[in-house]
Amino acid sequence: MVLPADPPPNLPPAGKRVVLPGGIGVNVLEEGEGPPIVLVHGLPGMAADFRNLSAALVARGRRVIAYDRVGYGHSDLRLDDRFTVAQNAAELESLLGAMELESPTVVGWSYGGVTGMALAERAPDRLGRLVLVGTGGPDSAEARPPEPSLAMRLFYSDAVLRWRTRVPPLGVRLMEVLSDRAFSGGPQPDWWLAGLRANFSRWGTLLTYRGEMMSIGSSLKPAKIRAPTLLIHGDDDRLAPIAIARYLATTIPGATLEEFPGGSHMLPVTHSAELADQIVRFSLSQVSAGTVEIDELRRRLGSHGLGYVVE
Repeated sequence: MVLPADPPPNLPPAGKRVVLPGGIGVNVLEEGEGPPIVLVHGLPGMAADFRNLSAALVARGRRVIAYDRVGYGHSDLRLDDRFTVAQNAAELESLLGAMELESPTVVGWSYGGVTGMALAERAPDRLGRLVLVGTGGPDSAEARPPEPSLAMRLFYSDAVLRWRTRVPPLGVRLMEVLSDRAFSGGPQPDWWLAGLRANFSRWGTLLTYRGEMMSIGSSLKPAKIRAPTLLIHGDDDRLAPIAIARYLATTIPGATLEEFPGGSHMLPVTHSAELADQIVRFSLSQVSAGTVEIDELRRRLGSHGLGYVVE
């Protein structure tokens, strides 16, 4: 029996469409002026998930570019089976080129952090700085990409996915459970679950999510990353344990780790102002002393009480 259900909510409004080499279209939300910061969402996710952090960064004098990864939100669906971190990194590299972004600060959240690390390995000259928020990745030198179990393969099979979409209360309940874990049992904004439902309303997005979950492992070599790197992680992250960030902080040359006591996986939603402060402090060291831009940045940041001094 098919249960009646309300139609899924609509996606948040689209931004502009940027066409990558090969013709695939990517939805981009861009706002603000100043040094560019590119935001890469997780698995699942979309650019609008960064709404709180984007607003905080714009208020601190930054140009913010958030995009829907291929297969999510308003971006085109993937037409092949390349549901890999490497392919996502290649598309991020293409997007930076298409938008003519020079040495941006790339902020990757969760799976987006893994994508950012892969970009830093494959194209180190394409980014200026790397910020990893609640990132996935290895938690030790011995860690290896997990192999999908039989239960996982069954859970993400076409038959089960279609059954979940035909019994909407079940699908919504699964999203509620996932969200509760992501927020570590804490409060969630009203828009969060609605956005998740809207994102999953396309069959192709479900297939993208399944494909990325089934190939979530990657052959990252964090020790080869040369971009200045800041890790920000909640110590109560129940999706990407803090052990990942602590290991990466000792492995990526020169990396810095900032831990949020009691913080969940959802720091860009729950702690957007604090994240924006840390990202701006970190990215400020890119600016050469003596430029006119420093005085303007000091003026803007002073209103937020950052107290950061550029020497």
